[in-house]
Amino acid sequence: MARTVVCITEAFQKPKPLTDLVIFSDLRPQIPTGDLSPYMKYCSMYAKEHQVWLVPHRFVVDHKLYLCLFDPTGSVVAYQGLLHRHLSSQNKMDTDDSVHIVQTPIGNLFLCVDTDIYYPEVLRLAKLKGADLVISSQYINAYDFKPKRITTGIWNAAQQQGFYVVGCSNAFSAVAAPWELTSDGTGFLVQPEFTQHLFCKLYFNKLERSTMGGSLAEQLNPDFCKRYAAIISQR
Repeated sequence: MARTVVCITEAFQKPKPLTDLVIFSDLRPQIPTGDLSPYMKYCSMYAKEHQVWLVPHRFVVDHKLYLCLFDPTGSVVAYQGLLHRHLSSQNKMDTDDSVHIVQTPIGNLFLCVDTDIYYPEVLRLAKLKGADLVISSQYINAYDFKPKRITTGIWNAAQQQGFYVVGCSNAFSAVAAPWELTSDGTGFLVQPEFTQHLFCKLYFNKLERSTMGGSLAEQLNPDFCKRYAAIISQR
């Protein structure tokens, strides 16, 4: 595995040529329960027809919010449940208790459900279990629509853990990466935009060149790092 091509698109839209991984974008919090069975059937047909790996929209089963992964044969090969409730669903949702990493020809994937992207311990465990690509699917409420805030989850995850993070939500789509791998040093391969469409090539061999934030502090605050270099080097 050297390269993976990711495409975010509206549900069941034809992916761009050479796409390996499709992520469905949807403006709803999750698929309505009554629509879930036919939706999953069509997802299976879509993955098989276009020969892609597919992460559909979020859905609820037995009071748990899930993401899943279809392989190019149309089979579901992985599930991941929400690990931390959103404040608006404290009394409505049960939570999962495990971080699942799925090894595929397009990378070791972690399906990050909704607010779990804001929990560093979840992302660290995913990294320790071998993840190199995180798919973050979120629903962001209107009161949280703050441009400088809504993308901090995927950006922080990429800088702290040293993997790629594809963010898909009703508010933005973006791809974050360790800042060393971005041409402008921003930590975004694809800048956050209010769009349901995104196309990006990910080169996993480049992750080996990432220091996972080691020199990021020097870029952000070089005077501080120079002054306290002796102390920092003892960590």
